[in-house]
Amino acid sequence: MRIIEKVKLDKLDSCGSRSPLSIMLDVIRKIKECDEGVEILINDYDWLLSLKYVLKINNLKMKIEEKGKEDNFLKLEVSRDCT
Repeated sequence: MRIIEKVKLDKLDSCGSRSPLSIMLDVIRKIKECDEGVEILINDYDWLLSLKYVLKINNLKMKIEEKGKEDNFLKLEVSRDCT
């Protein structure tokens, strides 16, 4: 899989007027092909749960794989579910 964009979201940093969830969705919407994906680093598990829920209710066919930790951030790879 080719990572087309990476984003790191820290719960201790201010995200300004944009929520972490909207930032993640903007990056995910850039995925156009089955061999593309994005890498997201987060340090708030609630963001992952919210992301899964929003993808589901919007019927966005994406898969989220947890790839361990990097610098105390949960590393996620999000890609199209082309199965």
